[in-house]
Amino acid sequence: MNTAHIGIWELDLESGHASRNHHHDRIFGYHEGLAEWTYDKFIEHVVPEQREEVDRLQKDAIASGVEWAFDCAIITADGERKWISAAGRPLAGPGGDPAKLIGHVIDISETKEREARLSLLTEELNHRVRNMLSVIKSIVRLSARKANTVNDFATALEGRVASLARSHSLMVADASAKLCPSEILQEELAAIPGIEDRVDVQIINEEAITGAVGQGLSLVLHELVTNALKYGALSGKEGNVSVCIEEVDGQIKIAWRECGGPRVDTERKAGFGSSLIAQALSGHGKVDLRYPVSGVECDISLTP
Repeated sequence: MNTAHIGIWELDLESGHASRNHHHDRIFGYHEGLAEWTYDKFIEHVVPEQREEVDRLQKDAIASGVEWAFDCAIITADGERKWISAAGRPLAGPGGDPAKLIGHVIDISETKEREARLSLLTEELNHRVRNMLSVIKSIVRLSARKANTVNDFATALEGRVASLARSHSLMVADASAKLCPSEILQEELAAIPGIEDRVDVQIINEEAITGAVGQGLSLVLHELVTNALKYGALSGKEGNVSVCIEEVDGQIKIAWRECGGPRVDTERKAGFGSSLIAQALSGHGKVDLRYPVSGVECDISLTP
């Protein structure tokens, strides 16, 4: 059980006290173990919005003599939010009524994080497909402006669509691979002809980031570039964007600033794009997206 990282517990229903193995306490953030564990202490660790449901399931299991099984989020003694999966089977006492529950608990946080990321990527793919035609339309229009012949146009269009595909593939890239933030940004910019000269990228210093962080950053940068092209500073002829990349105290800071574009609606409602930007980095960083009248501002903070 210890090798499999499974917590084992046995709860006395009359006293509310439980015996358990050492790994049980570790799951709840107690690395040295506790002298005493009770059902009330367990319920205190369950996130408030799920406590009533978990308690109801236990009461139903005891009343019906069936298995008590559930998944829920907890806050550990370290203040960390985790997900657990637990199950307990009623054991009858001398009178035939349930006297104990015996069961197990496992940490499923990594599984839940993967599920959340898969859900986000699925929504992003749907969102990106909707935007793709708009982006390709812009690529065709901008490529045509600088092409003198049909062959020139075809060559430019082929190269830019390929670049767009490369940036798109970062979402499903090897999570162990590493890229610098500036490389990810350049992949996004290279897909759109004519905008490289209107995006000033200043690199003070930077560090390569893993694929997992890079995938999230790619989603954020793609959304910023697409929105700037459709609605923001890059939608007209006069606007421009400045991007500053700097490592500060172990964090990679990316400052995105738009100016010279259409007046920004500061009362705009958050759509999927804004929600995506807010969620894409998950536990790998933070994003602060703002809409001043002068142009969109976004501050990204990454943990390499």
